[in-house]
Amino acid sequence: MQDLKAAQIEIIVEEVSKDGITFSHLRDELIDHICCQVEAAMRQGLSFEAAFEKTKALIGNKGLKKIQEDTILLIDKKYRIMKKTMKTIGLVSLVLMTVGALFKIQHWPGASILLTLGFFLLGAVFFPSALWVMKKESKLKGSLFIYIISILGGIAFIFGFLFKIQHWPGAGILLVFGFSTLGFLLIPAILISKLRDGQAKNLHVTYIISAVSLIFYLFGDLFKIQHWPGAGILLILGAIGLTTVFFPMYVSKVYQKAESIKASFLFLCVGIVFFNMFNLLLAMNVSKNVLGYMIKPGNEILKTTAILENKNNLLVERIVNDTLQTDSVFKAHINDVKIISDEVCLYIEKCKIELIIAVDGVSENEAMVRAKNPAIIMSKDKYDIPTNMFCGTEPDGNMGRASEIKKKLLDLKEKLLDLCPTDENASKIISKSLETNEPFINERGQKVSWEMYNFYHMVTIAVINKLSYFQRNVRIAESEALTSLLH
Repeated sequence: MQDLKAAQIEIIVEEVSKDGITFSHLRDELIDHICCQVEAAMRQGLSFEAAFEKTKALIGNKGLKKIQEDTILLIDKKYRIMKKTMKTIGLVSLVLMTVGALFKIQHWPGASILLTLGFFLLGAVFFPSALWVMKKESKLKGSLFIYIISILGGIAFIFGFLFKIQHWPGAGILLVFGFSTLGFLLIPAILISKLRDGQAKNLHVTYIISAVSLIFYLFGDLFKIQHWPGAGILLILGAIGLTTVFFPMYVSKVYQKAESIKASFLFLCVGIVFFNMFNLLLAMNVSKNVLGYMIKPGNEILKTTAILENKNNLLVERIVNDTLQTDSVFKAHINDVKIISDEVCLYIEKCKIELIIAVDGVSENEAMVRAKNPAIIMSKDKYDIPTNMFCGTEPDGNMGRASEIKKKLLDLKEKLLDLCPTDENASKIISKSLETNEPFINERGQKVSWEMYNFYHMVTIAVINKLSYFQRNVRIAESEALTSLLH
């Protein structure tokens, strides 16, 4: 290597090191090989710079990394098994999640099993093995801390989404832990490792902007999923920082001198576009706009209930205070109708308030305000809490609040029918208004209990409307019973 100067050899060593060649014996062999190739080209009359560029072109952009990867694959049996397992499990988990999502959309049986198995393989097997392979190949640069945080945060993130899709308890905790670990620990740790790279000093400001934008994006997603205020602002700030600040700066510094369009540039463009599309669609709050259409019918039910209640109160007051009416038994029946109807409606209202407290985490007084104006309920689309509260954990849903509501409606129906046994028309309306007979047929054509039919996997706003619907029916039955007694 007498034709090469020490400074020129150092340039070759830095180039090999920059490509992430960490396998020491291979690194030395590659340096020696490249030096020989450069020397041979220089003997043909080329300058060092031209000879070095010619040698790099022969090796290719990812040639050195590929050599290292192939070398490790040949001599490391554990690595070979892990990489093969990673690829197989990755493919299987992707297929299971895709088919599970299709089954979920079509409401076909088996969706939960497919999704659970797919997410489990992705989070517990593929993700850790992929990180191990990346660290082995030096694609995951940095300390052991980055590796550990990536595993903990990534697994919590993946399983948090699984629990959210399946409406299992603990989804919020997993998502908060996953997002917080990735946002507060992993991204800053990667940023610090990038800032320590002396070869990319001109990109330090760009890296800082991208890290801050990604943190905004991550916590915007978390706030949106958890229905916390400020999600839209965080998502928009993340989009602006990533698209209008980071992207132009990075492109101008990395790709400005490129003679042709590189594949990495195209991947970067497509990745940012899809990332922004997903998050900005989330920021548009499509799901809540859809749920917003459920608010107006609920408000109409509340208005109708209030009108019926006011009418019934005036009728009872007029009869009870009527001095010409001397039949004490008749007045007692009128009072009974009013008392038992009020008890049922008050219990249903109590269930509304408890549900709003659980999903929004507000005080009882605030929950009472939101029960009267469902539009201001924050967590309109939560499934898990309403289902657990009203259906419990039993398959027939008889261990929750719904069973108590059903019992009260049944008791009310029996008492009202007893008070007007000869009025056939009133009996029909009362029976229909307070219908609890089983079985009910759900949207899949399955026979289910009254509890499961009315409350299983219903979003918060749908449950609130359903409870208002029962209150209105109670007032309808009350009105029929009072009218029947009066006549």
